[in-house]
Amino acid sequence: MNPMSFPGGLGAARGVARLGALALLALLATSPAHADPAQPIKFVVPYAAGGVTDQASRVLAERMSQILGQPVIVDNRPGAGSRLGTQAVAQAPADGSVLLFTNISLSTVPLVDAAARYDPLKSFAPVGLAAVYGAAIVVRPGIPAASLEELVAHARKNPGKLNYGSAGAGSGAHFVGEYFKALTGTFIVHIPYRSTSAALTDVAGGQLDMTFDATAKPLVDAGKVKALAIVGAQRDPRMQDVPTAAEAGVKGLDFNAWLGLLAPTGTPQPVVERLNKAMSAALQEPGVRRRYQDMGLIPSGGAPDRLTQQLQGDAALYRKVIERARLKFD
Repeated sequence: MNPMSFPGGLGAARGVARLGALALLALLATSPAHADPAQPIKFVVPYAAGGVTDQASRVLAERMSQILGQPVIVDNRPGAGSRLGTQAVAQAPADGSVLLFTNISLSTVPLVDAAARYDPLKSFAPVGLAAVYGAAIVVRPGIPAASLEELVAHARKNPGKLNYGSAGAGSGAHFVGEYFKALTGTFIVHIPYRSTSAALTDVAGGQLDMTFDATAKPLVDAGKVKALAIVGAQRDPRMQDVPTAAEAGVKGLDFNAWLGLLAPTGTPQPVVERLNKAMSAALQEPGVRRRYQDMGLIPSGGAPDRLTQQLQGDAALYRKVIERARLKFD
């Protein structure tokens, strides 16, 4: 608004601006996320400890705690394919003290579970996009395949004899696995786990044939699993010799996974903005970026609407996957 057009002129306009600033300060001061530096902010991770979502949350929580001057703790609440922890945050007080650090399961679960008591775009206020990444297709050493092409050929010759693990029905790895089967004309049995890290452990131990995971590099280096391809638009910077699925002959399997931070819907905008600024600042720091890149993550950051756009894009993509893979969920 032009100050000279404001009733009472420039002085009145400045007075209103000062009142607005004071009101904003009052809101920040009364928000639990700001008022008591001793009160912790909680990152709820709807997965067990050890997976990429958990690891990335701890890196971010540590640095944001220093930036905000408040304890930021990680609370792992696995179960029901990420539903338990996600629903807990959706029902938490909208004051910035309880946040959700999650991945693409936020988009996929409501598409496959009518009983899920949350909506990705209505139940949460996005704080920011933490990172994007592509999971690796990993298999146990005993699988007679040194390439993705050989894996597909082996699976076609042995329908129903191979299995893959995910963090449960509706998880990102589940969608990738089912779409992989649809694109390659294979039948591979899905085994749900409580987390992708648990599935990866069983692949390394020989109890599971394959999974899709972004934290497999140490096991690849140790020879305990084989990485055949990357499910993403680009190669993993840590494993440049591993092709993307498209380069390996499976076109269309270019899922870019993501990690993000969200608050319950209704969280005051100044609280969201303060958390977003702290998050973005943390993700710009060389130490945080290096630790993320060591996990195969590409740090993101930026305004909250980047995560909103991601969620909107997910809805269209995963409906396409459901249709193409002819997925049915009880």
